[in-house]
Amino acid sequence: MPQNDSEKYISGAILQGGGTPYVPNNKPVQYADRERQYMAGRTRQFPAVRAKYASDYVKARVQGISKTDFYKWYRTHVRLSDMHSMPTTTQQTDDTKIVLFDEPKIDYFPIGAKLETMESTWICTNPSNLSGTLTTAVVRRCNTSYNLYDYYGNIVTEPIVLEKVTMMGNDNAEKPQNLVMMDGYFNVICQLNENTRRLGLNQRIILGSTAYFITGFNDFYQEFSGDYESTHILYFTVRIEEPHENDDLPNHIANGKAYSFAADIAEGQRELNAGDTLNLTAVFLKNGAETAGTDERPVTWEWESDHPDVAEVDKDGRVTAKFDGTARITARLAQNTAISASVELVVNEAATEPYVAFEGVIPQGVEQYETVTLTATCYEGGAATDKPIEWTFGGADKRCYVATVKGNSVEIYCVSADDTPLVVTATCERKSTAAKIELWGL
Repeated sequence: MPQNDSEKYISGAILQGGGTPYVPNNKPVQYADRERQYMAGRTRQFPAVRAKYASDYVKARVQGISKTDFYKWYRTHVRLSDMHSMPTTTQQTDDTKIVLFDEPKIDYFPIGAKLETMESTWICTNPSNLSGTLTTAVVRRCNTSYNLYDYYGNIVTEPIVLEKVTMMGNDNAEKPQNLVMMDGYFNVICQLNENTRRLGLNQRIILGSTAYFITGFNDFYQEFSGDYESTHILYFTVRIEEPHENDDLPNHIANGKAYSFAADIAEGQRELNAGDTLNLTAVFLKNGAETAGTDERPVTWEWESDHPDVAEVDKDGRVTAKFDGTARITARLAQNTAISASVELVVNEAATEPYVAFEGVIPQGVEQYETVTLTATCYEGGAATDKPIEWTFGGADKRCYVATVKGNSVEIYCVSADDTPLVVTATCERKSTAAKIELWGL
């Protein structure tokens, strides 16, 4: 009996063990039970060839493609087809789409993954490719967003989905202070990530010009039963309330005025001679407290001089005085360049007379049971020498510190606090320089 084209293809597929070459894809291990039909390969090849001719074919960035990093972005092309033929007062046509991936290796688009295209962010809420041949899913357009600070003080905008653009009915769950205001609530859908993990019951966010508090917090929706790592989507409800005095309404950050992020350059020598060098140290101040970098959250600085011909600075904050004049040295936090600190240095002509100068930054003080080290150098003709330094100490009570001289350096150990600063003097051949160091208690 003669065969039609489909019968011929199926016959060939049976003889050749499937008939289509294996394409590595991002199918999760949880899909190991899923089987493919004989025609699946040809069906999946069709959009790879034909999707680009569709009017709803767009460039996109998507998450959830990598097997090892859910939040990693991947560039591809997709089709976005409509789910609603007519918009309503609370649901626009472009608020919900069915997404189709044309790449055969994309076999899975998980719940909570983001898709960015045409200046909008979308969130996958309903994967439909569990039993389907093609990789499709339902995505919802993020129709609003809220702001927050990241670790370094950058303003981060987190896109979210409000299920309706008008408030839903009151369920009598408002707090007493909210009863005098507009009744109702919004249901919110967003991705569960580093930003949104900070949210929780009774937390607050700013949407537009209004403050809201969070109820009904759900951060436990699992895509695969019992797999906590498969939770990537977050549901909660927001209810209107009066703004707080610390709310930063212009930047849409709840309690934003209670946070501060700044930089400072440690006090030290501010006048140099041409040829001198100086090590500057910048510090990151978070809510007024000095915050050191870690492997996970480094703190690094970008240094610059407004007059490098007068004083230049390298990537580590080491300044070299070159010519007489004034230069402003600025340190910018690499993780947030809006945060910076500056100092003005005066450079004099190269000294011909011998002089003594401290190396590096002179600390303002030393904490109890801690040690600081000072180093001094004798200069002649503007060049450093190895001549020995003599150290003398005054001011503070001798019982409050221990000074250990090690050549041209001295270690100051703070035993206890003293209201009178310790005066450290370095002398070489009748030339000297002095520094005051406060002794702090616990």
